[in-house]
Amino acid sequence: MRRDERQKVIRAMTDEELVGEIAFGNEEALAALYHRHAGWLSGRVWAATASRELAEEVLQDTFLGVWRSAASFRAEGEVGAWLWGIARRRLASALRRERRHVVMPPVWDAGRGTQPADDPSQVVESLDDAGRLRRAVAKLPGDQRIAVEAIHFDGMSVSHAAQVAHVAPGTVKSRLFRARARLREELGGQ
Repeated sequence: MRRDERQKVIRAMTDEELVGEIAFGNEEALAALYHRHAGWLSGRVWAATASRELAEEVLQDTFLGVWRSAASFRAEGEVGAWLWGIARRRLASALRRERRHVVMPPVWDAGRGTQPADDPSQVVESLDDAGRLRRAVAKLPGDQRIAVEAIHFDGMSVSHAAQVAHVAPGTVKSRLFRARARLREELGGQ
């Protein structure tokens, strides 16, 4: 089988099938699983560490753990949940190693792109806004809340969120539309 044909086959595999292939030493399957899940895993880990460097280290350790433990995956739940479990354990170990207890995400000044806010009042205001947003999201109906968290907090694409939720991408989009309308109402149009 040619390489491009093999890549097509691998991309068409389910997460569970990819993990099975990884258990047999298929590096292309590991790369495909990484491509599918690295974005949202990285976002969650970074939010918990406030350190891009540590988040990247934990992400790499997570997929090294996947490579080593794929044969022990029992397919009793979602692969994404299994990955997050590995990432959480790797994160806890990394934080213990560095004696960090930071769980606050970095605060960014939207006016300057990716530069941290310098003014302490901006930091406090940003944290207050983030807290209000999280509380408003928590009040959403379950399907809308899950869609918002998957897309905006975990960094999933609409198609990936739809796959994880076992719904059509259009369903995710309509849930997001309704959720955003509720959030605008709850947050006073902000």
